[in-house]
Amino acid sequence: MVSKLIYFFEGLLFKIFCIFPIRNKIIGNTMRGRKFGDNPQYVFEALHQLNPDIDFVWLVDKKFQVDLPSWVRPVYYNNVFKFLFEMATAKVYINSHVYGMGWRKRKGQLVIETFHGGLGIKKINFDVTHVRETPRLAKSIINTCNISDVFISQSEHLSTLYRRAFGYKGLIYKCGYPKNDKLIKGNPEIPVNVRNHFGISENDKIVLYAPTFRDSFEKNGEMDFSVYGIDFARMKSAFEKKFGGTWTVMVKWHPILANYVKDRDVGLCKGYLDATQYNDMQDLIIASDAVVSDYSSCIFDAALREIPCFTFATDFEEYKKDRGVYYEMDELPFPYAHNNDELEANILNFDQEDNSSKWAAFKERTGLFESGHAALDIACKIDEFIKTGKVSWTLDS
Repeated sequence: MVSKLIYFFEGLLFKIFCIFPIRNKIIGNTMRGRKFGDNPQYVFEALHQLNPDIDFVWLVDKKFQVDLPSWVRPVYYNNVFKFLFEMATAKVYINSHVYGMGWRKRKGQLVIETFHGGLGIKKINFDVTHVRETPRLAKSIINTCNISDVFISQSEHLSTLYRRAFGYKGLIYKCGYPKNDKLIKGNPEIPVNVRNHFGISENDKIVLYAPTFRDSFEKNGEMDFSVYGIDFARMKSAFEKKFGGTWTVMVKWHPILANYVKDRDVGLCKGYLDATQYNDMQDLIIASDAVVSDYSSCIFDAALREIPCFTFATDFEEYKKDRGVYYEMDELPFPYAHNNDELEANILNFDQEDNSSKWAAFKERTGLFESGHAALDIACKIDEFIKTGKVSWTLDS
């Protein structure tokens, strides 16, 4: 009953604010205000280069530290009047997660959904059994489809998920993922900047461990960290034995895990460099010489660089039963381990030529497409819309 009253009140305020004119303003959002990042960040940056006179606004959750460029102004979710006013008067919305059930759209606005999962392993939205039984989430997914003018895709796999897991019937612009442009093009300054930030020697090699969270653990309010029980000392030793040199272990915890792991050792996870608060995940991938993950889609981003990638997951059968997956682990083009013995063996036996062949086959199977200029392509479309009120999209049927 309370949520219905809030929804009604917000809808009424939005309608009132619609008396104000739409401005040349773009609103960006990712992870419900937890960070400045993902695909919308890179579109923002490209668009700012094209048209710096646009008013750039980012939605922020006050509970999180969100660092924004000087040309982006924050708007806080908890300030309902300000938040709804900005929404009602923006020319463009761009998001990487579903739009909440309370999001509205007025005539003359452009709404873009970039999503964040890509080739992800775990099932999403209506492909997950319990989602249809979760009214608020189900309504948010439906609302996302209703208000979005276009979904951004980087693969046939993702386009198919948009149709089925979202139930989306609108336009799909298959241009690649903005956040992956820099992985395709490369930038020699990025590894230097990352190393300087963390004080890592230029002679050291870096292995990045970036796991995802578990839905069921979050519901219980606690985390069973045994699933993240990598013996980092043993893994580090294996990398040094196989590839030579001195290796640094860097960990990027998922934002939902960040508050749980702060100021504590996690199972066997000792002796690592914590990069959780570093804003740009793609920069960490570019600076790394190898990546280890479990079910996170970041491993597919890392594979674009053709560096050694490994999966480590102790709970796959449980995870598959609880969440659902699109691939068995042995279908992926990455050596899979469900314990430390197997991870060590996979590192020591790694074959780059064989791995590259498997990755090429996987890209063909999923219809992966990365142009290296997706952010600019989308930014040009937005700039066209802001200047003319119209935009044309290349369709992926």
